[in-house]
Amino acid sequence: MLHLGAGGPGAAMWLHNQYVLDYIWRDFEQSVLSQGRDLFLMDPRGTGMAYPRLNCPAATRHTLAQLKDPQSMTQFIEKETELYIACIEGLQQQGLDVAAYQSLSVIHDLKLLQEELDVATWSLFGVSYGAVYALLFANTYAEHVDTLILDSPAFPALKNLDDPAARFLSAFVQLENYCDIDPKCTDPLENVTARLLQLVSQLDADPITLSFPSGFLGSPLPVTLNGQTFASILFYAVYGHDIYRDIPAIITELEQSDVSTLYRYIDNYVAMVKVQNYSGITMISHLCYDEVPFVDHIKLTAAIEAGLTGFLREGALYTYTWPAAICHALGAVEPNAQMIAQINTAIPTLFLQGALDTVTPLSDVQKQLPYFSQAQLRVYPLAHGVYGQLACVKEDVAAFLKAPLLNKAPATCEFE
Repeated sequence: MLHLGAGGPGAAMWLHNQYVLDYIWRDFEQSVLSQGRDLFLMDPRGTGMAYPRLNCPAATRHTLAQLKDPQSMTQFIEKETELYIACIEGLQQQGLDVAAYQSLSVIHDLKLLQEELDVATWSLFGVSYGAVYALLFANTYAEHVDTLILDSPAFPALKNLDDPAARFLSAFVQLENYCDIDPKCTDPLENVTARLLQLVSQLDADPITLSFPSGFLGSPLPVTLNGQTFASILFYAVYGHDIYRDIPAIITELEQSDVSTLYRYIDNYVAMVKVQNYSGITMISHLCYDEVPFVDHIKLTAAIEAGLTGFLREGALYTYTWPAAICHALGAVEPNAQMIAQINTAIPTLFLQGALDTVTPLSDVQKQLPYFSQAQLRVYPLAHGVYGQLACVKEDVAAFLKAPLLNKAPATCEFE
């Protein structure tokens, strides 16, 4: 089995960290290693331990500075765009072809890796954007793929968002309905969305200043918790499922300027921002070639502006139109039809999906299922990235690898 990285694109597997490696081996012991399979782990080109790693420290410092002294979203994006363009131009002046860091190049790398390892066929494990690599490789080299296991997958064929405003708001909708999600909830809060929006206004008027021992290069990091930062923290939190248990405490405490429950979510957000083995430039190059040429940005922007107001509109515009303003720095970008082709395959495929996922939602998988003639879908009470979260997920993967054409009943999930 080949694990195609941490997704993103641009996220790293933390292969330099022995603790993480030990955790991964334990995590795949039951489902993969105990069956006598080899497990290969990789950082795609430009990320993690791959050399060169295409990160932009100036952009990271800018984002950390935003946490300390928040600018308006417009000012932040303008400066971030300027910094990333300068980083890209600096790499180009060193002779690096930044435009070569996109999905079709990774597929070429995978073929070279397969030949070097002398592997006839392998099972591909793709999580989030890693599923795009798995699907493109399977579409090009089907004879070398035994099975596909796709966790919270993105799909090459899904580019245009029919209703971007509704999709962006889906995180708030799930937070509003948190009591339907948390099995221990018996007395739901009233007016969750209205109270969250009020907290955004409250924090804009009276920000809370905090300090974290996890700043850039180890220095303490002051964080000004205003409305925009609070919203960003919430949207990052819905990548996991714990937020649905904690949201009532977060709301009631924060209304009294208490951050006790929210604190670890702020810390997680700060840690994500400062990670240096993540490659923002690799993400930009991927999106400029894999996504931007196939999206009608005028139509997309109009739909967001018609459906959202205030900081929600600014956040949605940033989420769905970034990094279009940076792509020109890579040179002429010619759309490649492979990056929008519908994948049809008879390769046995196991979809692992969180019912709470607002990043790559269940509806995306359901749209794509008809194109996979040997597919199985497993849905769990989790959010984005389900493998390793519950024992039943590993049991389902192990059963699939042993008999990929036998659609067994899913393993019993005990949610904690």
